[in-house]
Amino acid sequence: MKITIKKIAEEAGVSVTTVSNVINKKAHRVSQDKIDLIESIIKQYNYSPNMNARALVKSSSRLIGLLYFSNHKNLDFSDPFVTEVLEGIERIAKEHNFFTLVHSVTETENIADLQNNWKFDGFIAVGFSQELFKEVNHIVQVPIVFIDTHLEKRIFEKIERYPNNYFINTNDQKAAFEATTYLLENGKTRIGFLSYTFDHQNTSVIQQRYLGYAEALHNYSIEADAKLMYTDKDQEQMIEDVTKFDALLVTADYLAIQFIHKLKQKKLFYEKKISIISFDDIRYAALNDPPLSTVRLDQIKKGEKAMETLVNIVDKHKEEPQITLLNGKLIIRKTTF
Repeated sequence: MKITIKKIAEEAGVSVTTVSNVINKKAHRVSQDKIDLIESIIKQYNYSPNMNARALVKSSSRLIGLLYFSNHKNLDFSDPFVTEVLEGIERIAKEHNFFTLVHSVTETENIADLQNNWKFDGFIAVGFSQELFKEVNHIVQVPIVFIDTHLEKRIFEKIERYPNNYFINTNDQKAAFEATTYLLENGKTRIGFLSYTFDHQNTSVIQQRYLGYAEALHNYSIEADAKLMYTDKDQEQMIEDVTKFDALLVTADYLAIQFIHKLKQKKLFYEKKISIISFDDIRYAALNDPPLSTVRLDQIKKGEKAMETLVNIVDKHKEEPQITLLNGKLIIRKTTF
């Protein structure tokens, strides 16, 4: 027999509205005993509400589009940053009966196609550039929360011109400045910079970290040396250059772990005593051999905060701050000497 919300209400001895309120986590006027009874009946019948029907009645789909910017067609779920942000989003989405559709984005046409085929209550966008943000702003009409999308100061100062756009970022420039300063205070003067490819002229997470790195060096009357700037494609060259730097600021734990592995293969890591600080503090950072010194960014918290923002806007019709800036925390372990 197909179970319905009406059948559940009859068994619980309550109204259909009461059952609906329990399902939608809006049962503040329902006794805990009744909530427990209704939830036990729902579990007994393995009842799941018809989301399509609810969307038609309420003009709400409870569907959130999760957009990851990627240079590749397929999203890399082995990247700890991706999985930790997603974990935080899913925790809050499940708690409030929202569903997520994960999609990698290489161009804005991908988003336009999504909107033509699905009804979304909101979006969460991860790692978008300023240019992509501007394009998306003209396409997306529902609330959208950007994670790790840095914009020029002049845009942030007039963010009210972009209603329905919300930003959750780390103060990446400050975090990089503090990490580099720590290395300088501990006697390191030839500090390299290892990152994924980025454009120095365009505002981005990596660009902000580079600016913090360069600022700290400048405070010690050291100019950033282009010969000590490397990308993920240059790690073999870095092995050859290993005597040219005594420390590294790395923009991602994953990159740092890769390079440490290469150093250990060549039996250079402990011999050269290169101090390394990276970013993210992914779960593997503390388990690395040796445990990785890093800037803790708490990507799970970012995901939770992004989803909480949408819940408050969509369900509770609350006003949310358009810009949330989080601080990183420097965690010193065993890769700094």
